Amino acid sequence: MSPVPFLLVDDLEDNLVSLEALLRRDDLLLLKARSGDEALELLLHNDVALALIDVQMPGLNGFELAELMRGNERTRRIPIIFVTAGSADNQRRFRGYGAGAVDFIQKPIEPDILRSKADVFFELYQQRQMIAAQRDELEVQAEALREAGRRKDEFLITLTHDVHRHQHAREQQEMLLREINHRIKNLFAVAVGLIEFSTRAAGSAEELASDLRARLQALARVHDLTLPDLSSDGEAKSETTAVALLNAILAPYRCPQSTRISVSGDDIVLAGNALTSLALLLHEFTTNAAKYGALSQAQGRLTIHVTSVDDRFHMTWVEQASLESGTSPSREGFGSVLEKAVLRAMGGTVSRDWTQEGLSLTLEIPMMNIAQT
Repeated sequence: MSPVPFLLVDDLEDNLVSLEALLRRDDLLLLKARSGDEALELLLHNDVALALIDVQMPGLNGFELAELMRGNERTRRIPIIFVTAGSADNQRRFRGYGAGAVDFIQKPIEPDILRSKADVFFELYQQRQMIAAQRDELEVQAEALREAGRRKDEFLITLTHDVHRHQHAREQQEMLLREINHRIKNLFAVAVGLIEFSTRAAGSAEELASDLRARLQALARVHDLTLPDLSSDGEAKSETTAVALLNAILAPYRCPQSTRISVSGDDIVLAGNALTSLALLLHEFTTNAAKYGALSQAQGRLTIHVTSVDDRFHMTWVEQASLESGTSPSREGFGSVLEKAVLRAMGGTVSRDWTQEGLSLTLEIPMMNIAQT
């Protein structure tokens, strides 16, 4: 621990030497001033444990120096003991204590009394220094704890983010597996339907084989449209138009020189990142039509019209087919889940109206979510 500083103030050098001799010890630093002004200069640069001040000094006397010390925030709490050779009357003592003194020592000085009183302030100063050091150490530890708390919070945030990211990835994998399973089932169902449909229209085995080959190849091209390109963040491999996409999806169900399927309307250019979602949705509509609606019957007809109305993509899908009742066919399943997910992602809506004559479907999607800009 560094030496404890005391300030000795007396205009006589002999008195300063005497005080220094009485107080000298290795762990004490004695600062000496010959005037009040010199004492103030020392106090600007030193924090002292005790000031021993002579009362009678030329210029700035001891009482005036004490009053100046009490008026300064830096020095107002320094203990002051006045050293005086004059009378110790009550009036002088009252002025001294009013100026901030804690005690008076009368000259000639009793060494034991001086040392005893000085030791009190020496120990108090050391205790204050120890408390300040402990306070600083506690502040360092508190800051370390706050930093550890911040790092813990950052770690928990990162961990929570990672858990949510992995959970989302797992959900996406489960969704993908269900979609793959759904597609495989649909492909088998569609393949069976195409075989039955082509068989009724074919005049020979060669014609049946050729017709089936063309339809299955068209079906493969449509299936490829719905697959994301993993090299481009899941976006579709190319851009196309709404009419071209519909024609590609419906190609496996067309018959030469037949008008049972009609596609018309605005040739709206689709954005690449919307193509996959829209292809999935239209493929679902087409699969349902092939299983249950117009494309499942030889006399069924499908009419589709695409247009842009009030900044919204608008498509009407009308199936003319014989249904057993005028109510909605019961076919809730993954296809419905997929449809809802795609519509939610694109901000679209679908409305259906079933009658005994068939199905009227309306699809609406904001243009900004689907069209190329």
